[in-house]
Amino acid sequence: MGTGKKKKQPVAGTKRELVIITRPAVTLDQVKNDERKKKLLLVLRNMEDQGGVYERSLAYLLYWLKTEKGIDLGYNFFLVGDVPTSKELHEDIVALLYVGLAENDPRTKKLRLTSQGKEFLQSTAFEKDFVEKLKAAIEELKPKVAAIDAQLELTNMLMRPGAPRRFTIRFGR
Repeated sequence: MGTGKKKKQPVAGTKRELVIITRPAVTLDQVKNDERKKKLLLVLRNMEDQGGVYERSLAYLLYWLKTEKGIDLGYNFFLVGDVPTSKELHEDIVALLYVGLAENDPRTKKLRLTSQGKEFLQSTAFEKDFVEKLKAAIEELKPKVAAIDAQLELTNMLMRPGAPRRFTIRFGR
């Protein structure tokens, strides 16, 4: 009755499904009306003298501003181990990159303002007291942020292709 052949079933895990996640596009006007993103740009401007800041270091900085200095920029953090993480911060960074107000330095991969971002900040009004308080707090925290940046740079350097993995010492032949 049957030919003895079974129809082949796909092996579990071999099917590939396309998952589409829709996200609304961000416009420059939306950034103009979002206080959190504007304050994030202000933080990035204060980190310009460091050549920018890594996203992870930025998360530490904003976490320390909130917990140690009492300056809440509107981000919720949760700790993974000892590393502060914020979904809102990541989304805001992606939005600022998308509209062209921020960029990743091609060489160092640090976040920094674009010239368009600097012009945007010049046309944005902030309370003078807030700007001074934020600047002073960031200046105090810069050594801690620089230490995190140095750690990330060392990790990135060691993870590059062709980087020495371990040192070997050979005795004799």
